[in-house]
Amino acid sequence: MKSLKNLREAIIRAHNRGKGHREIADFLGISPGTVNKAIKRFEETGSYEDRPGRGPKKTARSQENVQRALEMLQQDRSTKTNSTRKLAKKLGVGKDSARRILRMDLKRKPYKMLKRQKLTAAMKLKRLQRAQALIRRFSQGRHRLVIFSDAGEVCSCKWRPF
Repeated sequence: MKSLKNLREAIIRAHNRGKGHREIADFLGISPGTVNKAIKRFEETGSYEDRPGRGPKKTARSQENVQRALEMLQQDRSTKTNSTRKLAKKLGVGKDSARRILRMDLKRKPYKMLKRQKLTAAMKLKRLQRAQALIRRFSQGRHRLVIFSDAGEVCSCKWRPF
């Protein structure tokens, strides 16, 4: 299907050549009302382009909401008070709109902080030692000795590649 802009252009060209509204509509396969509106728009504006301000207006992602969201994020940087859900509630918009404000308008990447185990120096040392032991085992070729267990009997088998 052709774009509305190209369709309007075709209507205006045909009208300038002296074709009637019904004839243009039949030729292009559209209603006479569409032809009439396109000609009326051209006579009013002098162009077949869309009128300025056409289309849905931003309500949730307005500049005011974007600015308020930015101020809220700068006031308190802790993650619990800056959740997307709480931001949406404070702004009075939906969660998806708040997420779009963060991602598209403020160029932020919302994420959820997860609690993790805090590693002590002793734990880090133990991890390092275990990693070094694995590296030694792999370098000596002992990694092919695998023990299979089902918490019952233990079978020590040598693993062989096919």
